[in-house]
Amino acid sequence: MPPAAGRRRLPLAQRRAEILKAATELIASAGFNGVPLEAFAAACGMTKAGMLHHFPSKEALLVAVLERRDELDLSTIAGSLEPAPDPASARALMTAFVRRNLTQRSILRLYAVLAAEALNPDHPAHGYFQARLNEGRAMFERYLLAWHPRPDLAAVELLAFLDGLQSYWLRDPDIDFLAQWDLFADRFFARPAQP
Repeated sequence: MPPAAGRRRLPLAQRRAEILKAATELIASAGFNGVPLEAFAAACGMTKAGMLHHFPSKEALLVAVLERRDELDLSTIAGSLEPAPDPASARALMTAFVRRNLTQRSILRLYAVLAAEALNPDHPAHGYFQARLNEGRAMFERYLLAWHPRPDLAAVELLAFLDGLQSYWLRDPDIDFLAQWDLFADRFFARPAQP
């Protein structure tokens, strides 16, 4: 029996990639709680049962979307996972990361929406975001801020600035993100390392 009109048979990896792309866009625009599983399925020309074949629950789909974002982020910086030896090197690495993020508005929106929703301890991504914060701080301390006299405090400051600026920019795309970043970076990366 041929597939129903409008439905396509795709290799497993291609279908999963299509689902994750569609889910990313839907969650970014409406939030995780605002999208029923049927809407994810419909966006890919699938039935709910077909969707559940690939992801056993809506929560499993959410985790897969978040993990895919992390994989993409890591793949862009994997070759440069050596500790930045000085403020100038750290700034160059972060500026490249900032520029890359500016090309991914829907991903930034997805992250911002889910991070806010996941403040609720009952949210299925609450643990993910807590772990990601801890891992991000540790990564910044080790690879980006080892030259800083207080890498622990600097990591929190840098993450807080980026999260805040991204939220403002998502609300008002006329904000010159790079100019704001440069102004902050001029001060942040000018701090001399002290023993």
